[in-house]
Amino acid sequence: MTFPGSVPWVPPRLRGHHDADMRNLIDLAAERGGLIPTYRLRGSGLSPRQIAALRHGGQITRVRQGWYVLPGCPPPVVAAARVGGQLTCHGALALHGVWAVRDARLHVAVNQDATQLRTPHDPSLRRELGDARLRVHWRRSRDESATALSVASVDAALSDYARCAPNEHLAAAVDSALHLGLLKVTHPLAVGFLAKGIDGICESGIETFFWLRIQRLRIAVVRQVWFRGLGRVDFLIGERLVVEVDGQEFHDRESSFERDRKRDAALSTLGYRVLRFSYSQVMTSWPLVEAAVLAAISRGDHLR
Repeated sequence: MTFPGSVPWVPPRLRGHHDADMRNLIDLAAERGGLIPTYRLRGSGLSPRQIAALRHGGQITRVRQGWYVLPGCPPPVVAAARVGGQLTCHGALALHGVWAVRDARLHVAVNQDATQLRTPHDPSLRRELGDARLRVHWRRSRDESATALSVASVDAALSDYARCAPNEHLAAAVDSALHLGLLKVTHPLAVGFLAKGIDGICESGIETFFWLRIQRLRIAVVRQVWFRGLGRVDFLIGERLVVEVDGQEFHDRESSFERDRKRDAALSTLGYRVLRFSYSQVMTSWPLVEAAVLAAISRGDHLR
């Protein structure tokens, strides 16, 4: 089985097994990105008693009436299946490896004529309208492929994200998808952002946030500048002001901290001034970031 943005996935409890029945279960789950409908289990030759034995043995888990998953299926996928649809929006983008700002809600896409939706945590309880933990995206019922898989495609997830997220958040997700080669520049969502410099050059969403916001100040900035022996820096302002933006997921380890500071010191010996900002600073304290950049420029730190 392969989940979006990952290597071929095998449930932890099945690794090392070569039993034909186990491989058959994996193949069945792969058809829908993790979910197995009862009719496919029966169609593969399993009797109700054998299906019950698989459940009792932990080889499969029922998430709602008529649907099963294998051990290790990502929890958001399981929760979306309990509701009765496919994972979409930021949750799906994350599984595809696309950078997206998440919110606390589970986003689920369902067909327009879907009925008997359940809660994400208990398939025996019907969904309550106005549930703050759940956001339902309705799809046209005549499009049978729209919710056939357990995880929405990048295109579909971005389209749903566009209806939920602020424009700046959407721009960062589109930029990430372009960078990963998961979205074509001719896609309508991409075309709308190209004029703003959203072209896949930035390597992370937090860089896109900085790029969008610094452009409002009409400051000339170059992205992803290569330094021999040091690699790329996120941004270069003028001739010698380097700006690095630390992604939340990659710069919270001691080794990363030490490596980044060593590189900052090397850039300093070459005559460059380095400003480094954290994920939190860019996302929640932008006025401070902006003030620091403007102060450096006013001092001439960007000039030789």
